[in-house]
Amino acid sequence: MPLSCWLKPARAARPRPVDSPPPPPTHCELSMAKTANGMVTECAEYDRILYVSKERLAALGKQLKGKRAADISAEDVEALMYPEHEDDDNLLVPVDIADKPASFPTTHGAMVKTLGARAAVQAMVDAAALFEKSKTKFKKDDRPIPMTVGEWMAEMAMDENEGGEEEELEGDEEEDPEEDPEEGEEEQEAG
Repeated sequence: MPLSCWLKPARAARPRPVDSPPPPPTHCELSMAKTANGMVTECAEYDRILYVSKERLAALGKQLKGKRAADISAEDVEALMYPEHEDDDNLLVPVDIADKPASFPTTHGAMVKTLGARAAVQAMVDAAALFEKSKTKFKKDDRPIPMTVGEWMAEMAMDENEGGEEEELEGDEEEDPEEDPEEGEEEQEAG
């Protein structure tokens, strides 16, 4: 694996609270992959790998070939690419968009806006077929492998939290709890 890649150890999916909305999709969707070595992020080797719902990919692939192909909607594309309503145990599979131009959209919203829902689904079906051919270019331990929705959501939440902490602490490197004037007032009122 290239030294420029960041490897995160695999971890069990954490249940997300029922009353909290899932985190929004972020750029890390483009540059992360689950491998035999764990979750890998920030690696150019995985920039053209996306993860989609295995179940929805199969269903939409069949729908594309049938009479109901025109019924494919933006909601179908969203569910395919951002499956927050699926069970945590459902699988996401890697697909390869390496044969698409660099300007190819990589989020469900941009894909639908640029290509239309039906063409977006066709692009993901084609990307799944391409991954079956191109996966051999990866070493066995570095090859993207399926992950569960729960693993994906945990990774998205982790990346969102890490990014937020970095942004908050950039201005002042360290927070000093004694310097918070509101905290002192609360202690005086309680005492």
